[in-house]
Amino acid sequence: MSKGGSMEREIGVLLSKWWTDGKREDIFYRSNSSGARFTQRRKSGKDTAYQGGDITFTDPIGEPLIKVWNIEIKSGYGGREKIKDSTGKVIKKIQHRWDLLDILDSSQKQTAFETMWEQCCRDANLSDRVPVLIFRRNQRKVCVAILSSYKRKLVEFFGPPTCKTIEYKNNYLRILVMPFENFLDWLHNFDKYLVTFD
Repeated sequence: MSKGGSMEREIGVLLSKWWTDGKREDIFYRSNSSGARFTQRRKSGKDTAYQGGDITFTDPIGEPLIKVWNIEIKSGYGGREKIKDSTGKVIKKIQHRWDLLDILDSSQKQTAFETMWEQCCRDANLSDRVPVLIFRRNQRKVCVAILSSYKRKLVEFFGPPTCKTIEYKNNYLRILVMPFENFLDWLHNFDKYLVTFD
């Protein structure tokens, strides 16, 4: 199983425990082909209910969350560079990590984070849901990215998050990034929020 598939299962368990106050871990699971089936069927004008994004529900009690969030999961994305000697023999491997600061100082046309966010938004727009990007860099903690406009709606109900956050903004976009664990703690009783704003 790929690193992505393993993380999708891990996030499914974490979301399930969060949704049920620790009682169950089987409410959410990776969607069919990690959302690829949804994308392919959309191209031919067909719908595949609740299969957009990487996470869907396996028990009907999880449907309210998946109706609202399009969850995209990304892990890794660090490249390896091989250093060779004059004969072509690999003498050293260097692990490169991507970083949110790439947005400011990278010469890439589109950074790894921007590419991941773009895919998350594309699928969210196709299914008319809120984009929620959950990602982990190599050997780092899981983080989540949401639109800052969505954060403002959440703050009305839950108050401001109490952890460290990063906000990325350019001319047309604002994205809030925070640790995933703190995100779940902040949105305690999210099911009540969904009922209030339904």
